[in-house]
Amino acid sequence: MKIMAWLICFFILLLYPFLAVAAQTYEPEHLQPAGTEEKLAETMTVMADNISGGGFIVQDAVGMAPVTGLTDNVTGYKEQPADAPVIVAGFFSRPGEPVKEDTGKRNGNDAVEDGEADSIADPLYPWNKLMYHFNDRFYFWMLKPLSQGYKAVAPEVVRIGVSNFFQNLTTPVRFVSNILQLRIDRAGREFVRFIVNSTIGVAGFMDIAKTRHDLTMQEADIGQTLGRYGIGHGIYLVWPFIGPSSLRDTVGLAGDHLLNPVSYINPLETSIGITAYDEVNETSFYIGDYEAIKKAAIDPYVSFRNAYIQHRKKIVRE
Repeated sequence: MKIMAWLICFFILLLYPFLAVAAQTYEPEHLQPAGTEEKLAETMTVMADNISGGGFIVQDAVGMAPVTGLTDNVTGYKEQPADAPVIVAGFFSRPGEPVKEDTGKRNGNDAVEDGEADSIADPLYPWNKLMYHFNDRFYFWMLKPLSQGYKAVAPEVVRIGVSNFFQNLTTPVRFVSNILQLRIDRAGREFVRFIVNSTIGVAGFMDIAKTRHDLTMQEADIGQTLGRYGIGHGIYLVWPFIGPSSLRDTVGLAGDHLLNPVSYINPLETSIGITAYDEVNETSFYIGDYEAIKKAAIDPYVSFRNAYIQHRKKIVRE
């Protein structure tokens, strides 16, 4: 499994220069100018919540199911009302922290190349559109019913505790990513959070580091790290079960997978089962949001594509 992941990374990196050139010269027929879905894109910047607990994973299996603003600790947790602003992320995502406004002022280790484009080439449109519909059906036919049943029998406090546990378990992804970005202070906060929540927080089921010590999660992932070093998206990609991505972020997803402790659990069936449970648990918080966003969009595929790029641009510049 690990050898295959590394081979995929190597293959993508090998093809990256050629695909990047193709992306620069390709003018996608269905490309909708960024900004036509401003409201949808803005919702994605409410939280930086791109790290997930299971397997490969950043986005959802439906081409970006929306996520409401959540407080990710057991005490004081509440879901936002149905008419509250939402962010478009994935049911694989963790509830995160508010993203700071991009004032354009950067210095020291926070300096980042302003190479994030407002749009992305989509030369694999037929494949991407097919995967978008596949993920959409998967959500409505399998993931949503399972999540609804799980929500009906699992108390909210249990579901929140499970979410906190997997969030704590994926600390290596955020810790290493912050180290690679030379954000040593943020990496240090992640390390302290892990120690506190793993001990006092009972294996991470309670976010004591946040509720008692004001140590908030320091979101970061490998795709974001590559972006901060000036590597562009390349081309747009949609993967089955994973959802929206890009050439760069696909490499990042593979890196996140290798840093995720769940991926090292044997046998493989057990690892997949744990990942599946994690995703069902996360989706139970967001049932109904994806449907609302999809219904409001003129062309959901184009809207989610533009919103994804705007969201990734925002967190790279954070």
